[in-house]
This record gives sequence, structure tokens and C-alpha cells, in this order.
Amino acid sequence: MEHRENMVLYNVLNQEVVFEEYFCNLLSIDEFREVFLKFIASKNGVLSNHSIEYRHFDTEVILHNNYGRADLFLNVDNKEFIFEIKNKDYTSLTENQPKGYLEYLKMDIENYNQHLFFLIPSTYSHRQEIFDRWIDFDAVENQIFYWEDLVKEIKNQNLQEKYVEIKMFYDFCEHWFNMRTIKFTGEEMELLKNINVPSLMNKLEDVTRKISLEVGLEEDAEIIGFCYTKKLGEYKIHFGIDYDIWKSKQLPLSILIQNLANNYQEFDLTLEGINLESMEYEESSVSDKQFGYVVMLNEEIGSDSYEAAVKNVLRNMIGQLKQT
Repeated sequence: MEHRENMVLYNVLNQEVVFEEYFCNLLSIDEFREVFLKFIASKNGVLSNHSIEYRHFDTEVILHNNYGRADLFLNVDNKEFIFEIKNKDYTSLTENQPKGYLEYLKMDIENYNQHLFFLIPSTYSHRQEIFDRWIDFDAVENQIFYWEDLVKEIKNQNLQEKYVEIKMFYDFCEHWFNMRTIKFTGEEMELLKNINVPSLMNKLEDVTRKISLEVGLEEDAEIIGFCYTKKLGEYKIHFGIDYDIWKSKQLPLSILIQNLANNYQEFDLTLEGINLESMEYEESSVSDKQFGYVVMLNEEIGSDSYEAAVKNVLRNMIGQLKQT
């Protein structure tokens, strides 16, 4: 990894409030604003008949009658448009999304379904919740836009090469939303050709599945890649291959516990008879940093005692966390 990702805004635009403020400031650049408005018009033509200038935008606008606070707000030709901005995968929708927003938008019944847009990552974990909450919101799919698509439009128009301010934003987004081209070294290419590598991954997957089935971890679990994720109250248990843990702890298969109540940030946890080691690591759009506890086992993977030890820990852990 390059030092601090070799970008000016590294660890600056992580927070959504700062991100939206910088984005709004970029709308002062005529070409950038034009690209953004055309981007919105690609799905939804409700802004097409307006001559929109930078002065028409504002941020953190408190809506009438305390119906919530708009991240990005557009007021033009006596019409008001709300842009709800999320730049992280996990950030949940608030109570005012939709309760307060709907009440506010319905103040103008004729056009209320034209007044709200969502700007989210393509991997936003609450995307389905938007559809569920806004079930009466006509054509909600035409109100949802993805940052990755906008970043591609910026590149298509070569704006990042024309304006240094846009270049800084573009570099950050390319990193934050995992859009950079992944390159392989010559040594890595040779490893990819090694037939033992897929065989090894298959074995790891087999062990993960076998243990998960035998301890009942697969019940109501979310399975992504080689990892089983199960929610227990305010905790999440991840079992399987976590590549960050593999690199830092030399554990090809691991058990990780995270806390949902504080958005995966630091928390205290002690489990009787289980050796936990704290771990903090960086993520992209998921969070600035994530924190959890990794279970450290004495047994080596592949040994006769390994599977028994993992199953014992998982059952013990599930039992204790259910009681918290």
C-alpha cells in the first residue's frame, strides 16, 4: 500500500458530513455541476426543466416543522429537492427517513415523488430497506443513485485532469469505494497459475462449511464468500476466511466478534474460557476503522484437535453471547 494511499484527502472525507460539504463545494465548478445534473437526469428528468446554479444548493438544511435535516438541499424555481447522502456501507437510515421526509414531501402532493434522491454506495447494506420503507414512493428505483457511477462519469468527462479540487475528490472516491484497478505482481501471477492454490482454498471452504453445519452456525447466517456471519443480539460472529485477519494474525480460518451497537468501534468483551485478542483494521466504505476480538487457538489448522477446538469455542461463545 502506498503511504497514506498517496492522496491529499486521505482520512479527511471519511465522515459523511465532511464528504457532503466538499461535494457541495465542488458544485460551484460549472462543468462538475453540469455532469452531476446530467447524471441525475439519466434516471430522473425532474431537474431537466430548471436552470440550476451553485447558489441554489445548500447543506444540512433543517426542514420545516422539524421534519428532519437534509444532507444536500436544492431550492430552485420555488421547488425543493432533498438529496440523502450515504458514503458508507453500514450507515443506517434514521427515523426521519422516511417518516419526517414523507411528511415534508407530501406538503406538495402533486410533485412529492420528485423531491427526494438517494446518493449511496452500490454496496450499501440498507438498500433494500429504502425500498421497504418507501414502498408508496413512486418509482423509488429512479431516485437511487450510486457514487461509483458518478465517479465513472467524472472520469469519462476527464474532469479530474482539469481541476485539482476534483482530482482530490476523485482520488479519494476511487480508494473509498474500492474502484481502483487491482494489479498483480509477476510473483502473484505465478501463484495464480499454481494448481495447489485453488485446492487449498477448497479445503478451507470445506472445513468452514463442515464446522458451521455441525454447530448450527449456518442457521439464519449470512454467507459471503468463505465467511459465515451470525447475529446474536448486539454482536456479530464471523467464522471463516477473513483476509485482513489472515494477513495480520496468520490465521487462514478465524473467529471474529464485532459489536453492532457502536458501529463496529471499540468495545469491551470477556468470554469465560476463550482467549480473545483485540484487532483494529481499516476498511473502505464500511467504516474508517473496524474493531473486533479474534479468537486465538493453540491448535494448528489441519491437526486432529483443530476442528474439535473450533466447534467447542463456537458453541461456548454462542451460549455466552445469547445470555448478554
